[in-house]
Amino acid sequence: MRSKRETFWERVFASTVVIYTFCTTFVVYKELGKYGTNWVIFFIIDLPTSWFYGIAVSRLVGSFVKKRWNQVQKWALLAAINFVLPQLYILFSAQKAPHSVYVIIYAVIAALAVFAFGGIISQIRTARNEENRVSKE
Repeated sequence: MRSKRETFWERVFASTVVIYTFCTTFVVYKELGKYGTNWVIFFIIDLPTSWFYGIAVSRLVGSFVKKRWNQVQKWALLAAINFVLPQLYILFSAQKAPHSVYVIIYAVIAALAVFAFGGIISQIRTARNEENRVSKE
């Protein structure tokens, strides 16, 4: 069971990811619409998946810190699925786009993956340090 504090930070993180969705939807609207990517469909896919991604990452971190390895696997899989679904829509919907657009899309996906992985590691370290601090008191 999660504490009220864990639930609060889980929701803050998920809300931050949802806010990011509005920014990415604007980019899709301005830059990828001319290649066949419908920004409304992207938003409909990205909005719920971003919330679930935020929740999954938060629970992944909590499970890792608490050494609940079966939970780590479950939340990692859910985070990965929710992370990749909107990007897959872009890749499959963009038609007749120049090669450079696909290179940019792949680069953005790679950068987001690195950023997400780095964020997870940072959250795990912070949570472990907090747990160690509390256990020493």
